Amino acid sequence: MKQRTLLGLMLGVVTLAAAVPSAVAQAPDALAAAEAAPATLAIPDLETTRYENLFSIAFPVGWQISAGPDAPQVVADSAGARGSLPAMRTEITWQDAPPQVVVGESLNDIRARGYSVTRYDAATIDGVTAVRLWLSDIPDGLPNAFVTYVGYPTATAIITSYYGDTTANLDPVLMAIHQSFARASATSSGGTSSTAN
Repeated sequence: MKQRTLLGLMLGVVTLAAAVPSAVAQAPDALAAAEAAPATLAIPDLETTRYENLFSIAFPVGWQISAGPDAPQVVADSAGARGSLPAMRTEITWQDAPPQVVVGESLNDIRARGYSVTRYDAATIDGVTAVRLWLSDIPDGLPNAFVTYVGYPTATAIITSYYGDTTANLDPVLMAIHQSFARASATSSGGTSSTAN
């Protein structure tokens, strides 16, 4: 059963890899600029936040964190935090649907909105295959995004970090936040805990 689940997740990654190159081809200059990013920012101290009995994730100390029952379930904002990080916002959405469905719908939405996919790859987060996208051209105060889809057999977490400043290499900070994601153990106790400030 575990082998079939892994195979399904790998097929989802292959499907994503086949669908994304055309979007990447739309923005070769943005891709070159992203790869030539300047100095890397230091990773700040992180503190773990838990959302009910579903998941936990760590954010830089001092970020404003809010939780709610609807998507996105958790929003963390760098506003008011001390340090050298530029303005950033991270949202976590939990969907009770497998990654093949969620990623496919998300790619259709990205295409329909005209966002540019500047990079993509796969990583292991919480012991499962995760697909990561870097987006630009988002018509918002924070026009860039780093999106991670963490897929489980019957659920998918979407972690989206929005940012505006591209003069510094934010990848290590963004990856530290996204890599800290973990689904709550089915056997864990302690009831419901919301996010910590």
